[in-house]
Amino acid sequence: MLNVTARLDLMSKILDTLKAVVEDAKFIFKENSLHIRAVDHSHVAMIQIDIDSAAFDTWELDPSEVAFELDVIRNMIGIGSHDEMLNLKTDAGSGMLHANLGNVEGAIRTIDPSQINPPSLPPLDPKCMVHLSGKDFIRILRAASLGGDMMTLSIKENEFKVTATDPNKDIQVFFDKDDLQLLEFDKPAHSQYSLSYLIPLNKVIGDVDTMKIGFGENYPLSLNFSFYNGAFEVQYFLAPRVEGDI
Repeated sequence: MLNVTARLDLMSKILDTLKAVVEDAKFIFKENSLHIRAVDHSHVAMIQIDIDSAAFDTWELDPSEVAFELDVIRNMIGIGSHDEMLNLKTDAGSGMLHANLGNVEGAIRTIDPSQINPPSLPPLDPKCMVHLSGKDFIRILRAASLGGDMMTLSIKENEFKVTATDPNKDIQVFFDKDDLQLLEFDKPAHSQYSLSYLIPLNKVIGDVDTMKIGFGENYPLSLNFSFYNGAFEVQYFLAPRVEGDI
């Protein structure tokens, strides 16, 4: 049995964050928390979401796993406003997820949870750490997208720089140490990443106070951020584009 209710603002953040990586996902409901881990089909990007049950307005359930296509619920959320409530229910054995948004009701066929295998997240130890606001990261992504479909993060002395180039353009974004919440590194480094896996995050990170960015020399990118005073935590990992990759 599952009966949970949440504000559309919370549900849209969950689904829009996941949508950056996958089309469907398995939601693992435990006694006091929700956990989601997902990896894209190319195994380039991974994401982990952990949410305390206190972030929900109703939380009545037996521990269970529910998997479904994200766009079905995302499109339903698009009908309402952020302060409305979405209720999700399941009945044991029915294979259906029932969604209620005011006077709008839907019954959605779920996916067999055993068909979705959550990834094991890598034990990363990035040597370069940068902390900045979600708004600053949105500015980085928007600027980098003007220069191509890849961006390079680099760090040296007291400067963090993002560059994006193609044969006709060269876009650069600079941050001095004093412009950042944190800048730490053991030696200069740079690494390149695909923007296509990052641009979708623009929808959700505008009100993030601290975006924790970790990377290294040709090293996976890690992004850690949270919502609702830490009740909703996100870990995001993206493989680098190493020189010589096609």
